[in-house]
Amino acid sequence: MKELRISPSQLKTWSTCRELHRIGYLLKKEAIEPSIHYQFGKVIHEMARCYWNALPYMESFHNALKVAQELDIRLLNAKDQTKWSSLQDAIAPITTIYYGYHGDKSEYLRPLLNESVIEWHWGSHAGIEVICNGIVDRLSEDVRLIDTKTASAVGTAWKSDLKKRLLREPQMGFYLRYLQEHERVRPSGIEYEIIVKPYRGSDPRIETIDVTDEVMSFQPVFVQQMDWAIREICEFYSKCADAEPWPMSNTACVSMWGECDFLPVCSGKTGLDNEKLYKIKEAREVEV
Repeated sequence: MKELRISPSQLKTWSTCRELHRIGYLLKKEAIEPSIHYQFGKVIHEMARCYWNALPYMESFHNALKVAQELDIRLLNAKDQTKWSSLQDAIAPITTIYYGYHGDKSEYLRPLLNESVIEWHWGSHAGIEVICNGIVDRLSEDVRLIDTKTASAVGTAWKSDLKKRLLREPQMGFYLRYLQEHERVRPSGIEYEIIVKPYRGSDPRIETIDVTDEVMSFQPVFVQQMDWAIREICEFYSKCADAEPWPMSNTACVSMWGECDFLPVCSGKTGLDNEKLYKIKEAREVEV
């Protein structure tokens, strides 16, 4: 029986565009040009992981900087090279703010989970065994489920807009399901820790978005919707693997982050075999 591993990122991509899912997860293709936002997220998660492991400031900073240097700036366009330079400059002040904000908590409030890989057997459908896995950013000692994000405080309603967007994403419901069903843990709170990046001369800062009530009340519906999505994915993998394209979303081609990397393919301007634009994904233990 075939095995399929499903993460929150895969569920998000599935709900965004079936064809994007096929390209990214069935064909395992990705753009040559790296995503500076994805890489910067990895940088910040490494810094936070180090802090909650009670590592000293300089070690945390150097580990985060090392992750930043994994990105090959030669593959970026001129605009993103400038943005990436600014993001790298922000690593030190963000690390300073993070250590100052939390103080010595890492010494006496060691998290139960800290950037920890979780995994469970969902079941089987259409001849496919499904394993769910993901990475929990943090489960605090007082049993709060916390996910770290970065954001830019652009506009007066940025925080409420961000909360609305985050509540439509599957991460928190996915992690909550694991904790409730497989660890028999009911979190005392659910929140996003938002690291606000410097913007037009402003200093970075940390904001908190509490989503406990919203996530807990929606969880029964989320579990149902997650199971529907997994069954749909299995049906496509078992019956439509040779079909192309899969159903496309007309609303996912352009977003606040720019054009989809595969819009040139879907619009017929190039093909996935274009080695200047696309490559096979590097193997990852789990999607983040």
